[in-house]
Amino acid sequence: MNALQLAHLLQLTDSFFPVGAFAYSDGLESAASSGKVHDGPSLRIWLNHYLQHVFVPCDGLAFLQCAASFQARDIERIRIIDEELTAIRPASAVRDSSKMIGKRMLATYSGISGSEMPALTYCNAPVAYAITMTHRGIDVRSGLLAFGYGRLSGMVSASLRLISIGQQEAHRILSETLECLPAAVDQIFELRTEPLRCFSPMMDMEQMNHRHIYSRLFRS
Repeated sequence: MNALQLAHLLQLTDSFFPVGAFAYSDGLESAASSGKVHDGPSLRIWLNHYLQHVFVPCDGLAFLQCAASFQARDIERIRIIDEELTAIRPASAVRDSSKMIGKRMLATYSGISGSEMPALTYCNAPVAYAITMTHRGIDVRSGLLAFGYGRLSGMVSASLRLISIGQQEAHRILSETLECLPAAVDQIFELRTEPLRCFSPMMDMEQMNHRHIYSRLFRS
């Protein structure tokens, strides 16, 4: 990855990029409301659970497979992966948030790059990030690391508004979790030909319960 590609990667994953990811907690708000995530140690468990049981076998694997398919110009395969990602998420709010972020990503990127992006029915976030980063010439491993960082940092950012935790502790937990990210990416490459799968009942239940919270800061 050259200097320009690195700059483009930073742009695509920056919170300044207008995809609206800051509006979603992916169930963390519900987990905080129920007391399952209430401090630093419980936040660390939540992040590690996402990394091992959602990012590796589902979100990250979908990213890798879509990047490879986009390089091969196999748009039909991307559509199939996109449909599988939608079907595998039990919480409607998370399905909607993933699709909204993905569609904003592709639309914004198409506008700034002047390139036409594939038309997808759902356009989940991992699919959209894989397409845009691959189109920019960013290698898949770097793209996966950046995408994983964005998901983890977004959860930590949300936690600062949801639980009793300070900036320093939050960043220490994020730093410790990021130490596991390269190994998680290696796992994804080992699974590259495997089907998507995700078994995270605790996280799924909190995501589905989010709509029942009396007052909410986030949309999921």
